[in-house]
Amino acid sequence: MRDLTINGFRTARGRVLRGQIARLAQHLGRPITVLDVGGRPDYWANVGVENIAETRLLNNDPEEFARPSSSNLFVPELGDARCLSGYGDNSVDLVHANSVIEHVGQWPDICDVAREALRVGRSGWIQTPAWEFPIEPHYRLPFLHWFAAPVRRRLLFASRDYRALNTRDRRFHVDRINLMSYAEFKSLFPEAEIMVERVLIAKSYVARWQPP
Repeated sequence: MRDLTINGFRTARGRVLRGQIARLAQHLGRPITVLDVGGRPDYWANVGVENIAETRLLNNDPEEFARPSSSNLFVPELGDARCLSGYGDNSVDLVHANSVIEHVGQWPDICDVAREALRVGRSGWIQTPAWEFPIEPHYRLPFLHWFAAPVRRRLLFASRDYRALNTRDRRFHVDRINLMSYAEFKSLFPEAEIMVERVLIAKSYVARWQPP
């Protein structure tokens, strides 16, 4: 049941993103360029590559480039989403990130990623899980993310994948993910539309913007 729910959200989200891309391509009169921050080629199977001329997959880990791709539309690029100095203002038709911004570091790092995305992207699609949802999506544990870091570290004992880690490594894992509330996410993208996905309450957020 859980996988069906997740797949349903992904399918619906992909349909909305596909529509945004089609409208942008029509607005510009050509296929678009995409900068996919933390991107993987298999993600786009759910969205489709119609109306896309090129997708640059920006990652800070070279191992991500070993993932197979069946399309030459995907171009791997080593970089840091906090500083997109190689890109000029409004130089990318669509800047995209799916469940990435909560992984980049602490609040100043998150702010840097948002600032750079808004700077380089004529349009944007930035998705992140909602802090308000009671199930932490990375560890699949209830209420974990609502506690202070030392408590989260202790609660990782409940996860089969993390209970064997020592204290130092468990603390590393709880610190590397920082979920955001609606108010925090909105403050990063004040002019963007914030799309809210719900399962009774907010499950995830997507900041979307289009060129004027």
